[in-house]
Amino acid sequence: MAMELGWKKKPVTDINVTPLIDVVLVLLIIFMVLTPLAEKQKYLRVPESEQAQVVPPEQTVLTALANGRVLLDAQEMEIADAMRALEKAYRGRPSKPLFFNAENRVRYEQAFKVLDAAHEAGVNTVGFMTEPPIARRTAGSPGAAAAAPAPRR
Repeated sequence: MAMELGWKKKPVTDINVTPLIDVVLVLLIIFMVLTPLAEKQKYLRVPESEQAQVVPPEQTVLTALANGRVLLDAQEMEIADAMRALEKAYRGRPSKPLFFNAENRVRYEQAFKVLDAAHEAGVNTVGFMTEPPIARRTAGSPGAAAAAPAPRR
């Protein structure tokens, strides 16, 4: 029998997974740290009752119409005229909310055009309405006569 003296080095054919495990663990730690930072929170207040659609008289409601005009507190007008009125109303009151609504046939482009114009007029806080507001029943509002219930006979 012959004996080999010395070490004969053969190439290692096994996969060395230690560097792979190190890289995976580092990536796992990075994602665990960055994931909570990437979450953005949007706070929403959802109305609790049906009375939420009744808009108080001191609030401003802007409705985009399908014909390219807007309703500002139940008065139909051009967008530019409404923005001038909003600029006067929101001067010095940036936190006053504006309630925004759009007819079903209004395209997104038109709705965002109105919202952008309102932002340029000084509106910073916008509340989106999902249904048309119940008309205000004050004597001073233009829609008061139409909003008042018909007398019973």
